[in-house]
Amino acid sequence: MWLSGQQRRPAENGEGQTGTVTMSGGELAVELDSERRGLELYGPAGYLWTPKVGERVLVIQGRGEIPCVVGMRTGDYVPEKVTLDAENVVLEGQVWIGDMTLEEYIAMIVASMMG
Repeated sequence: MWLSGQQRRPAENGEGQTGTVTMSGGELAVELDSERRGLELYGPAGYLWTPKVGERVLVIQGRGEIPCVVGMRTGDYVPEKVTLDAENVVLEGQVWIGDMTLEEYIAMIVASMMG
């Protein structure tokens, strides 16, 4: 049948598709209708993130572009590491480090240095 032979690929007009990361680190690969390797990873400026093998990600493809990973469903997911790389980082509101506020954390460090 004609429909059974169709492979699902992101449309040229930017349609998204979810897939599973099969390679991470140096080269990013995602299993969609087949494994796609060498995908680019997009995210907010200054925010560095690499999805791990087995994670579900959103892949889009612009007209004439190669597919790229633009994010993942977060749910209750907490990343192991997040790197912010910018000249200035502005944090508003209460900043927590583990179960301590930033102020409490700094006070603990100063107290340990003072003996």
